[in-house]
Amino acid sequence: MMGTKPYIRKTDITAVCTNDEARDYFKQKGLTYDDITEGDILPLVMLLQQELKKSAKDCETSVSTMTLSKKINIKKRPNGSITSCFLYVNSHYFVQRECISFNADGFIGFAGWADQGNVNPILRAFLKWCDYMAEAKNG
Repeated sequence: MMGTKPYIRKTDITAVCTNDEARDYFKQKGLTYDDITEGDILPLVMLLQQELKKSAKDCETSVSTMTLSKKINIKKRPNGSITSCFLYVNSHYFVQRECISFNADGFIGFAGWADQGNVNPILRAFLKWCDYMAEAKNG
């Protein structure tokens, strides 16, 4: 392993926001599940991949190997809007842990298994996506 420096996690990790604040941000932007179609999940996926990569490079996540899973579980209404959607992350030691979950009851979950350093990139991506969605909605 010449040339490979060990992954040493940062210790001064500050919260992007709380999970409740992220949920409130979604509402403050005037967004509901009615505004989200399968095509709107793709920009979220891209933002999540970017943020996870940046966080690993910055040693914010607990491991450098966390990536977004290709698996997405999505349920839609006849008009195409979602009723639920589940995104997952993988690592070298786990597969398909919750990343973001848009639950059927309206609750949005953010990596319930994760500590702050692991959830921060997910929250950053979600907040950017809310901005994108609100701009697209209000054009």
